[in-house]
Amino acid sequence: MSEKQSQEAHETDRRIIIRWKVMLALSIVLIVLGLFVEWPSPQETSVPNTSSFLIILGGLLGAVGLLTALRGG
Repeated sequence: MSEKQSQEAHETDRRIIIRWKVMLALSIVLIVLGLFVEWPSPQETSVPNTSSFLIILGGLLGAVGLLTALRGG
């Protein structure tokens, strides 16, 4: 493998590591917001509850982050 290809592979690995760390951090923030912040109840009954939406979104983002970490590692 040439030096340039090795350097590009290292750069790609570094970007993947940054991405999954950001996804996991964001998922933790969303879950914490969903659990500990008091959100007003929605005016319309068809709109989902904000806290449960944030928890679900945080869980999905965390799962994607973990899958990215496993794929990259």
